[in-house]
Amino acid sequence: MVWRDARRRFYWSVRAKVAWSAAMAELAEASPESTEEYRSTLLMRLRSLEDFSDRRVMSKALEALDLTATLAQLKADHLMRRMLALAHEDRKTSIDGLVRLVDSLADDEKATLITALQNAGRSPGPPSYSNISASS
Repeated sequence: MVWRDARRRFYWSVRAKVAWSAAMAELAEASPESTEEYRSTLLMRLRSLEDFSDRRVMSKALEALDLTATLAQLKADHLMRRMLALAHEDRKTSIDGLVRLVDSLADDEKATLITALQNAGRSPGPPSYSNISASS
């Protein structure tokens, strides 16, 4: 490393580290039960970060990364796991809580929930596979 480039390299290294830490903190908040290794792998895959040697490229890539959809999915998965765990602990209380939750929903949200519940027993496959009769 050339001495005159030291300050620039240090700047980009710090900036990349701050961007990495901020992204990791967001992922940890959305999915507190996930391991640091999982979050690190997820972050590298989201941005396809193979070149760790160029801190400027890494910094700019991390700063430009939009984690909104990933964070929403991680939060939904975390919430689902917590709800399932609570349902296994105390089914009656869980059902009572769900009933109160449904009562607080808007009419369009209730309609969406009803549709999802009515379609819950169907196969996620193509329509030709979802209603195969037992006699076939």
